[in-house]
Amino acid sequence: MGADMAQTTATEPLDPLAEPTQRVSWGFIAVLSLTNLGIWTAFFAPIQFLLPLQVDAIVGSETKEASLALVLSIGGLVSMIVSPIAGALSDRTSSRFGRRRPWVLWASVLAVGVLVFVGLSPILGGLVIGWGMAQLTLNASYAAMTAMIPDQVPVDQRGTVSAMVGVAQPLGVIVGAVISVAVPGDNNSVSGQFVRYLVVAAIVAATAALFFFKMRDPQLKKERIPTMQWGAFAKSFWISPKQYPDFAWVWLTRFLVMLGIAFVTSYLLFFTIDVLGKSNDDAPGAVLGILVFYIVGLVISTPAIGPISDKVGKVKPFVIGASVVAALAMVILSFARSVPMAIVSAFIMGLGFGAYTAVDLALISRVLPNAEARAQDLGVINIANSGPQVLAPFLAGAIVAILKVNGYEFAYSTLYLTAAVLTLLGAVLVVKVKGVP
Repeated sequence: MGADMAQTTATEPLDPLAEPTQRVSWGFIAVLSLTNLGIWTAFFAPIQFLLPLQVDAIVGSETKEASLALVLSIGGLVSMIVSPIAGALSDRTSSRFGRRRPWVLWASVLAVGVLVFVGLSPILGGLVIGWGMAQLTLNASYAAMTAMIPDQVPVDQRGTVSAMVGVAQPLGVIVGAVISVAVPGDNNSVSGQFVRYLVVAAIVAATAALFFFKMRDPQLKKERIPTMQWGAFAKSFWISPKQYPDFAWVWLTRFLVMLGIAFVTSYLLFFTIDVLGKSNDDAPGAVLGILVFYIVGLVISTPAIGPISDKVGKVKPFVIGASVVAALAMVILSFARSVPMAIVSAFIMGLGFGAYTAVDLALISRVLPNAEARAQDLGVINIANSGPQVLAPFLAGAIVAILKVNGYEFAYSTLYLTAAVLTLLGAVLVVKVKGVP
């Protein structure tokens, strides 16, 4: 890839605080998408596969749901705190390397070390501390990376860019599944996931380096840095729903949809073991097989919906429709008792969530209140991603732990039907957003 491929199509200097008007190149989109893929692989490979297997090996089957909930929830809580703060500091960074590139670089370097630590941890407390630190570093990188969309992508191209970048999130699940199946490891050993963590760390390092060396990121002159008064800085994280109602509704709808999805993903590996009847060794392969069809659905919907949204000039109908389709998939999954039925659900989920990710970032980018604080505002939005990471493991774990006395089938059916209701509610409330068609 040439040095100019990740830049905008025009050659005029970029103003870091202006509304972008130059269309970005496919090289820019490719680098941003690959960086996003690296981050989401580092999120999902541990969440979906590595941490559940580590927890099971450390504590055993009796308390595995509660123990995994503790690890994931502490990590999610750290994410909620870090994301907006890192975004705000990124907005105020004056470096010859730009505002966003230094944050992606240093945070990713630290994330590599933290992932190695998590892979070596032999006790539950080590997983709690390590995963919390992983969330800190990865969210610092993610906050800066996503700010590149409102920084440099014009409104009439955001549907397309959002689709290409958004597809990296579910692809991160697939890459994590491939790592858990293809990379050697012992799924019944406390240290059996270490080599897989090394692979995840290598992916993070490679994609962060690509971002740092290939992205065009203009310097923010020191005289233009937003004032840093700590009292005002703390207050700035509160974005008034009364003053910015569209921002508030977008935040709430995203929170509900992501909470529904987190209910599905948090215990998917345990679902495959306890309901679909797979062993610890066979379950990752079964999940990978299910997720392949998820990606097929996603690949069909994501590239199509983003450009269509740009062409028709509408976003809300696609967000609503996508959420409804995802909810339908959750209903089907609630009755799944075999891998083929889970595959049907996964395919429909791929269609729905692929369409959702194609346009959701475009919707978010159009309701951000302040050009001077894009990364900070995106960090506040990202709480709608990380908040479910805090709540879902505890809520979903409680549902399964309490109801499994009636059988795992009943417990997971209840869990996934609850997820469908939350996702449908998120779809309905999108109509409250008035400033976006």
